[in-house]
Amino acid sequence: MADPDYYVGEFPLILRRHPRAKHLKLRFEAKSGAALLTLPPGIPDRKAVQFANRHHDWLKDQYEKSPKITALTAGNAIPFRGQTIRIIHAPDKAAAVHIKDGLLTVGGHHAAFEKRLQNWLKKQARQALTEAVENFKPLLGYGPHRIMVRDTTSRWGSCSSRKTLSFSWRLIMAPPDILNYVVIHEMAHLVEMNHGPAFWKIVERLCPDWKSCRRWLKSEGNALMLIG
Repeated sequence: MADPDYYVGEFPLILRRHPRAKHLKLRFEAKSGAALLTLPPGIPDRKAVQFANRHHDWLKDQYEKSPKITALTAGNAIPFRGQTIRIIHAPDKAAAVHIKDGLLTVGGHHAAFEKRLQNWLKKQARQALTEAVENFKPLLGYGPHRIMVRDTTSRWGSCSSRKTLSFSWRLIMAPPDILNYVVIHEMAHLVEMNHGPAFWKIVERLCPDWKSCRRWLKSEGNALMLIG
C-alpha cells in the first residue's frame, strides 16, 4: 500500500487525482484496509478529506462486510483451478512445490515459504494463461505481442495499445472457464479497444456463457483478490 495522504478515523486515506474524473469517488480496499478517493483535477485536499470524513460510517460498514484476507501459510485452504486445496509445509523436503490429493506441499526452509509458494502459483498462472491465449488465437485471428502476469488486486486483466495482455496471477485460483473468459475478454480488445456492441459480439462468439462468468467474478472475485 502507498503511504497514506491522510486518515479518515482509523482508515488510511489515499488520494488519486484523475484527469477525466468528474466526481469524487470513494471506495474501500479490503486488501490494504485503506480508503481510496479518486478526485477530479482542481479539487483541493481539504475538500477531499471533508468528503471522506462524511463517509466514515460507510467505510466502517464496508470494513465489517469485507471478506477476510487469507495468507499463503501452512494450514490455510485456498482455491486452485476452482478446487479447494490445503497448504502444508514440509521443511525436510526439497525447496519445491507440488500438489497431490488436495494437498499443496511446500518444501524447504520456512523463511522463503510464502515467496516460494507465490512464485509457483504465478508460474502455474502463466502456463495456463499462455495456453488459453494460444487456444483462442486461431479462433480470433489475432494474438498479443506480449503476455504479462502481474500481482494486481483490482483488475483481472488489461490490454494495452501496444497489444500487451496483462493478467492477475490469481486467475489460477478461479475455475478454468473463468480464466478462459478473462482471456477472451482481453483478447477481444486486440480487435475492439472499447466495450461497444462489436466487442461483446466477439466475446459472445468465443464464450457464449460470458454473462455467467462475469457474474461469478463480481460475486466471488473479491475473495480471490484477498489471497496472498
